[in-house]
Amino acid sequence: MRETEVKGGEANEIRWSSAISFSAQSTAMVLRSLLERMELNFRRERSERPYSQLYAIVPFPRVAYVFRFRVTAGATLIIDIYDTHPGTSGPLTYIELPGLNDGNIELARKILRGLARALPRPPWKFTWLQRFQHGLLNPDILRARKSWRSIGVAP
Repeated sequence: MRETEVKGGEANEIRWSSAISFSAQSTAMVLRSLLERMELNFRRERSERPYSQLYAIVPFPRVAYVFRFRVTAGATLIIDIYDTHPGTSGPLTYIELPGLNDGNIELARKILRGLARALPRPPWKFTWLQRFQHGLLNPDILRARKSWRSIGVAP
């Protein structure tokens, strides 16, 4: 879990993120249908996210396409979903909620719980193939369940 505390205004905001075991495109489709079923006002935006890809021992800068959802239901919540290719083994997907605070945390939990129920398996559970693909000791995969538990979604 990567959390960053940001001092902004009166409320402290954190950036929550976790690796997930589904592709960004399929997760974005499930999230969109979930938000429509929940009848929440949202807007889909395009964005990019920089990351590094390693070849041998040399990092190369890359840019990931971000599926961004801006939900406005009382409080504003931004949900980013993107695929990275950290090595030559395949994509590793992340979900990120920048700007979490006391005003939107309950909305975030409600949406993430619905997303976890809508996917075929919990997003923090990676298959053995995915674990071997990215390394059995990949810290993002190992911390995924802990990240979801820290926000109050995973058991």
